[in-house]
Amino acid sequence: MRRFFINGAHAPSDRVILTGPDVRHIRTVLRLGPGEKILLFDDEGWQYQAQILDSAPRAITLSILSKYSAIAESRLELTIGQALLRARKMDRIVRQLTELGAFGFIPFLAGRSVPRPDPGRLAERRRRWKTIAREALKQCGRFKSPHISPVLLFRDLIFSHPSHDLRIIFHGCQSDATSWQHLESTGKTRKVLALVGPEGGFTNEEVKLAVDSGFMCISLGPRILKSDTAVVAAGAIVQHAFGDMGGAQKCLDKD
Repeated sequence: MRRFFINGAHAPSDRVILTGPDVRHIRTVLRLGPGEKILLFDDEGWQYQAQILDSAPRAITLSILSKYSAIAESRLELTIGQALLRARKMDRIVRQLTELGAFGFIPFLAGRSVPRPDPGRLAERRRRWKTIAREALKQCGRFKSPHISPVLLFRDLIFSHPSHDLRIIFHGCQSDATSWQHLESTGKTRKVLALVGPEGGFTNEEVKLAVDSGFMCISLGPRILKSDTAVVAAGAIVQHAFGDMGGAQKCLDKD
């Protein structure tokens, strides 16, 4: 059943009126009409089964049939920092990380970042990423969009997020990189910040700055991954280890 977002600040009683782009999608793409059912969700963690009462070109009126709590949010607050890539790759990354349950997304400029748009263009891209994340919620069953930060400089990012239980920088295949087997000693882990570099990778100076600031340096294995592959792998691995993708849930459940 298709899902559509409603503003949780205006929680529905027994009637909801949908407006905007969703109206056209429901009417002309899905071809749904009166009597048919859809799912609604809000950013407060609620999901609603609703039935279409009336369908007009600019608004669709629905009756709320039931309300229940959504359960697709990970208990792990995973924030991913990704060095700025070309537009389409970043769009895809935002969608995929939303599907993986990321809590936050921080785009940043590293020493080897190739795209360096002007501030106006960066603000436009951030608005686009928020829209992409919201659209991804409909497909993956989540109710809460990841927080998407303005673009930061690498150094500012390193020093502006000290409160995480675990901070990771993913970097190449260094022989001295920490292995995942050593991470179990970190204990209860609820907030993770993980950084992935640009196509050329982090510079040695950036890795040293991060490690000296308390980040663990982690390798993603013996193969060289493109950045847009590495960031998805990193998100999945961290969710598996500490989140809700079948990994070490014990780290979260021990109080």
